Amino acid sequence: MATDAKTGQPIYSGAPGVGLRNVGSYQVSGEPWISGSEGAGALGKHVASTVKRYQFPFVTREVTVVNFTTSQTKNHIYVHFASGSEHTFSSTKETSTYNPLSNVFQGYHYFPVSGSSITFTAKCKEIYVTTDARNEDARYRILADLTNVPTGRMYELTGSGHTEMA
Repeated sequence: MATDAKTGQPIYSGAPGVGLRNVGSYQVSGEPWISGSEGAGALGKHVASTVKRYQFPFVTREVTVVNFTTSQTKNHIYVHFASGSEHTFSSTKETSTYNPLSNVFQGYHYFPVSGSSITFTAKCKEIYVTTDARNEDARYRILADLTNVPTGRMYELTGSGHTEMA
């Protein structure tokens, strides 16, 4: 490796790669990713509120969640970055029962989406959507703008604003 004649420090001769703090990884248009739910047929008839995890194949640049639920009285879905569920998710388990005593819900670390949409610019590798037990017809879509940053480079979203009580 070449060194600076005055300081003896190595001279960087490479090109930056994709990464969480690489500006270029977020400046370009991302790859689109879409998923969602079509109500009772998608999750089945449930008696408890359900938390569903959506894992992205790459770290996101931006995420939009659109709530298409038609019920006027029970149309809330809740979007959050930490689970807030009673059970641990695994590679084969993508849904769980909502835990109203979790710090996610007790600390209001979620955003209700009611017959509208929310877009947030955020880097994350997964999000969670909670539907109320009375909301059997919950219909929503998730559109993510993906970077080329592998999810293995993304840290866990915990702490203040995610899982800690204020």
